[in-house]
Order: sequence, then structure tokens, then C-alpha cells
Amino acid sequence: MRTSFRIVAAAILALVGGAAMAGGYVLTIGGKSTELDLDKDATVVVDGKPVSVRLQRKAQQVFIDGGLSFEHPATVQPSTTDINDQIRQIMLVSANGNGVILQRYEGLDPTSLIDLMVKETTDEEVAAGYQRKIVPVTRLLADGRELVGKQVRTESGDESWDRTVVARGDRKGGYLVITMMEEDRAALDVALIERFWKTLKLD
Repeated sequence: MRTSFRIVAAAILALVGGAAMAGGYVLTIGGKSTELDLDKDATVVVDGKPVSVRLQRKAQQVFIDGGLSFEHPATVQPSTTDINDQIRQIMLVSANGNGVILQRYEGLDPTSLIDLMVKETTDEEVAAGYQRKIVPVTRLLADGRELVGKQVRTESGDESWDRTVVARGDRKGGYLVITMMEEDRAALDVALIERFWKTLKLD
């Protein structure tokens, strides 16, 4: 019976580790399938005896793409897009529009794009009358590596946005990261970006 319980536990852990969104899941043990939903009790029969199981999702999850990884809340899921053969983009953005855009470059030094990205993300607001302030910034990762770039603040009346555009790389490639946060920020969004920086690991 102990072995059977281990089979159930292993199957549930595998489901939790791969869970990307809420919804229906199927647990199969010994060829028999049972439908499961997140945070709801279910009963499976193991060795002829009923066993109560519950599928739960960790509050914080780990996104992995190649050698790159970072933690994020389960409520905000990253999305990936291959813009072209040279650029892979990962977005982690809350419903409020705050979050992170991370781009991996091949054969192009992303540090040369910092000023361009500053303009692309703020020129529309400047044209609408926002004031723009730019200062240098450095982000130190947990492994000791640094990303350098610009901190940008746009303001108009009682509205403002803070953006960070930093990069690391050479002519062979590298990474560019943009974070964005409005002044009237939600605490959960602040925590999202803080955890991203604390846990970000690059190839």
C-alpha cells in the first residue's frame, strides 16, 4: 500500500510542476484515469481502496527557457514569442499593464538598443505632453552579473510611469530587459517585479 501511495504522490507532483493555468486535469494510475480540478478534493481507487487526493498549485512558480529562469506568481503566466530567428521574447505582464519584457538576442549586441528602446517605450507619452527624465541604472543579478542601461520616468499631472531598460551582451548576443510600472501601482505588481529581479538567472 505504501508503494501505491508513492505512485499517487509522484503523479500529483508531476501535475503540479507542469500546471500553467487553472482547469481540468487527468490523473492516470495503472491505466485508470480520474479527472481533477485545482483545489478540489477527488477520490481515486488504489489497490481496491479509495484514496482522497487534491491537486494544488504553488503560489510561486519557476519559468525555464533554456538556461534562463525566474520565479513568478502563479496568477501571472509568462508568454513567449519568437520575433525572428535572432530574437526570442518573454513577457510577464499583469492585468494592470505592469511587468517585464525580456528579449534574448542571437548575433546582435542588445546593449546597442537601449536608447532605441527608451524612445520606443516613451516617445508617444512625450508627444502627448509627458515630461521624461532619464538616468543611468545598473541591475545586479544574484549570480553577480550586471545589466546596465537607463531608468526612465514619464510624468503628466498626477500620472507617471517608471521604466527600466537594461542589457548585457556582445556581438554574439545577449539579453535586454524592460520593466514597466505605473505610479498608482498595485502591491502584487511590485512584488512580481522584485521577485523577477531577485530570481533571474541567465544562460
